[in-house]
Amino acid sequence: MDFIKKHFVNLIILLILAVGVYFRSAWYGDLRLSVANAETDSYMSSAQSSIFSWEIFSGQRLFTTNLIYKFANDPVNCPITSYGKPGIGEEAERKIQGCFDKVVLIQNYLSIFGWCFLGWMVANKLNNPLIKIFAATAIMLFGFTPQIAEWDSVLSPESLSLSMFAITLGLALELVFRAGASEKPLSTRMEKFLLIALLIVFLLWVFVRDVHLYAIPITLVLLAPLFLVKKFRGANALRIAVVVLLFFFAIGYLSARESLRATRYPLMNSLDEYIWPHPSRVEFFRKFGMPDKDAPSYFDAPIYQAWADKNATKAYAAFLATHPGFVVTTLWANIDLLIANYAQPYFLTYDVKNRDSLSAIGEMVNPESGAAYLLTFVVTLAFLLQMVTHKTTTLSIWAWLAIWAYGIAIATLLISYFGDTAGLRRHIMPSVELVRLHLLVFLLPFLDLSLKTKTSTGA
Repeated sequence: MDFIKKHFVNLIILLILAVGVYFRSAWYGDLRLSVANAETDSYMSSAQSSIFSWEIFSGQRLFTTNLIYKFANDPVNCPITSYGKPGIGEEAERKIQGCFDKVVLIQNYLSIFGWCFLGWMVANKLNNPLIKIFAATAIMLFGFTPQIAEWDSVLSPESLSLSMFAITLGLALELVFRAGASEKPLSTRMEKFLLIALLIVFLLWVFVRDVHLYAIPITLVLLAPLFLVKKFRGANALRIAVVVLLFFFAIGYLSARESLRATRYPLMNSLDEYIWPHPSRVEFFRKFGMPDKDAPSYFDAPIYQAWADKNATKAYAAFLATHPGFVVTTLWANIDLLIANYAQPYFLTYDVKNRDSLSAIGEMVNPESGAAYLLTFVVTLAFLLQMVTHKTTTLSIWAWLAIWAYGIAIATLLISYFGDTAGLRRHIMPSVELVRLHLLVFLLPFLDLSLKTKTSTGA
């Protein structure tokens, strides 16, 4: 009885998560069901590179997806039998596809574990029993309702992008809380184990999509001030982590540059959309040596392609940095896209049980509103101001995590949005969902801390 009393709230949370896992596994059909899209073929071909070769990083696709799609890298023995084509309005029925059943099982297992893990870790750091239960439930529902869960059946990186970030954030919560409360951070065996696990999962997540690479400099910028704090100066494990992150950032940068997967042709699509129709913008790019196209289509313009491969990235980055008005007005003109419903468009959903009810619940925890962007900014700013004002360990930890997650969500959203205009909706979907997730993960701790403060002051 004493055990039940002591752990009553945690037992309730575990029961809720267990029930959620049961319904998640039962209502969405066989977890081996999958559907391909226009890019699935490229993941298969890229995965044929040897795991010990440079091509596993510098191929058409990235290391983590290459690793996973090694289960389905044989076009003969792994034929695509279910193919969704939302561009022409064709949705397919999901099927159990040879080899792809292993890929989609990995996606589903990571997703189910990831959302439960994150829900548990957030709840574990809160004080108020009701907020603990609500936090775990809401985060689980975020990942288990159709807006997110149906992507786990799509043979594309969106599912991995979200579920692996959920695991990354859960590990970061545990490690940062332990390190922040320790007099000698990152010195115990458990803290070192958590750091190694976090680095592995974080780097695997980084190599799911090119845009994730920018999470590394954001992380490094936020780690730098820690070396000004006396207790972190002697943390050799932190120095090693910084070196590891720098090394893999170099790997990611060099592999993307060599493969041209970011410039040929995503960035050239953006230049066609945003630059070439406007003479004044073209003149800006002339400063970087941009030639006239030697053909109307960049596919048939080798001279222009050669310039773009070497110079388009820095020219476009300079343009975006010096033209904030363009960035703001372009985003505002397409605000409907940023607040859209991001339910997958690839397969028919008649076999998903209770889908209408699940979707309605999903709308509650996955807000399709511009308010999500405002509130995530306000919550992050509030944590920062509270940290500066009160300077408590707990506030500093939550503030650091909130800024880190917010920086990653917004940076990847902006880079995805302006980095390619083809398949824009799908490309920005993970980042939009990270913004919405941020609201759940960090608004509730802010409320929890506010209640704790009121209780301690007797208000």
